Amino acid sequence: MYNDSIKVANKIITYNDLSEIFLKMNEKLEELKKIYKTEELQNRILETRYQKWTYKDMGSYLTFSVDFYDDTSIKFDNYDSFIGVFNNRVHEIKSMYIIFHLGYSTSEPEFPSNYSTQSISISVTENKLDINLSIDSKDNKLEDVYQFIKEKIQKAPPKYDFVISKKNSINNTVGFALGFIPANIILILLYIIFQEVRVFFNSLFILYPICSLILSYLIGNIIANNMLDDLYKNIVPSKVYMGFDYDAGRGIYKDNITEYTKYGEILIGRNINNLKCRREIRRKYKKYKKYILPEIAIIIILTILIAFF
Repeated sequence: MYNDSIKVANKIITYNDLSEIFLKMNEKLEELKKIYKTEELQNRILETRYQKWTYKDMGSYLTFSVDFYDDTSIKFDNYDSFIGVFNNRVHEIKSMYIIFHLGYSTSEPEFPSNYSTQSISISVTENKLDINLSIDSKDNKLEDVYQFIKEKIQKAPPKYDFVISKKNSINNTVGFALGFIPANIILILLYIIFQEVRVFFNSLFILYPICSLILSYLIGNIIANNMLDDLYKNIVPSKVYMGFDYDAGRGIYKDNITEYTKYGEILIGRNINNLKCRREIRRKYKKYKKYILPEIAIIIILTILIAFF
């Protein structure tokens, strides 16, 4: 027997990935059942000692045990029944345990039959996908299924991606772009209304762009945080305590990347919308990034106007 295992780390496994893996398992089981039925018909007219079997089914099955967030559980031994529930209630699923077991015998005429068992088991939660394989290296009927699963996992996108690693940069970019207009409206109004502000800005030309950048950043960060926090809340790493900053009077925390990348992100249950959130964050970043250069150009123009008028 040959045993192997896979523990998914730092990968995003989607609902579609899981669906395709389950379908592949069921298709393999149906394929083997057809072989059994065909050989059963061929061997029916022969005495046992003259029969030839490449797959004589002796209790093969594919089962799905599903736990939901409402504290209910269902065990399915029928793929169609399971996949209907999976498609409709994937957002309610807390965990799943899948067993694909082959129990069969093979035989040649005048030779005794040989009984074999092979299996793939999959344990699924929102942050884990553990796969265990037990196959007969001489008669590996599950190798294609196992390779299919491995390929799906290898091609899965990373969990610690651009959206996570560049979170601060994304917040600052979106924030500056959003805060630019209100910040500069405030500064221009102050400049028009108050003589002291005019004197301040006219005293040194660099003061206006500095104030504009700072105010745009401060206002924008408030707006960006309100906009992006809901999108980030279920996908960011947890924080780890690094010590106390006595000058600032507060604790220091940073993202626990080591722990974050140790596990996967399986898009079931509370994670069902995670990929949508990542895509929406990327969309907003690309959208507002385009505004940065024009806004800097406007700051330069306003600085020149203030300097000369």
